[in-house]
Amino acid sequence: MKIRTVKNFFKGAIRNIFRNRVLSFASIIAIMSALFILGVVLILAFNLEHMAGGIESKMEITIFLDKSVGQLQGKAVFDQVKEFDGVYDVEFVSKEQGLVEWKRDLGEKGSLLDGYEGASNPLPDKLILKVEKPEYVDSIITKANSIPEVDKINYSREVADTIGKIARGSRIIGLWLMILLISVAMIIINNTVKITIYSRRNEISIMKNVGATDAYIRWPYIIEGFTLGMFAAILAGVLVIGGYNLLLDRSIQLSNNYSFLSLFQPLPMESVIYDIGLIFILVGSGVGVLASFFSTRKYLDV
Repeated sequence: MKIRTVKNFFKGAIRNIFRNRVLSFASIIAIMSALFILGVVLILAFNLEHMAGGIESKMEITIFLDKSVGQLQGKAVFDQVKEFDGVYDVEFVSKEQGLVEWKRDLGEKGSLLDGYEGASNPLPDKLILKVEKPEYVDSIITKANSIPEVDKINYSREVADTIGKIARGSRIIGLWLMILLISVAMIIINNTVKITIYSRRNEISIMKNVGATDAYIRWPYIIEGFTLGMFAAILAGVLVIGGYNLLLDRSIQLSNNYSFLSLFQPLPMESVIYDIGLIFILVGSGVGVLASFFSTRKYLDV
């Protein structure tokens, strides 16, 4: 294909857009609206996945060591459990540190524990394991129980199961929302482009009857569909990213006022902007091109 021919195709596409600017503007608004709704749902789905991972990472297992275990043995157990699959962090809490924390938790009544320092300390050393996912809990418990220096393991089966259910439910909801809205957006974009092509069916038929080739007729419309989809994707991206940026600012203010909200912090901008942009471009321009191709083919069969 000659460069001059390609230029003519682009000129024809731009001319069609401006000559039918009202319909082109309506098409951009329709596609942009569909992509905007899709973007909102995508951000919701991404954050559901993020929160599911955050909830899973809060799972902890506490391993109490036998009181006869010395410092070197405790260090060896620490190094051993650190290598368990699914364990991403291990904290060693000595019995001295545990006593200090116990006093602090009791507040004004902490003085009741005076005199329990040193050899009188009734607390054992312990290891606090942070687990990536609840699915790893059973294997970690089994391995930990096989260590002779371990006296007792403390964890909640109900909490682990609940965390797993919440995480799985969040992921399933997010996945189905993404599939649904991507499908809806593609249908809206497809129908919008089809309407645009339908309004020019007579023009296509005339060009076909005077001897224009199918490619010569089709390419300007394909480029037009791509251009409309791209413009709509850019506008929708600006709206979605701008709105999400406002949400991030607001969430920071709220988490400063209410500390428990820090568990539900949304993803940072850089974690969503590239994925959202890529999906918008693929859905907007891609469906625009395909809809233009198949819609023009219908009117080329004369």
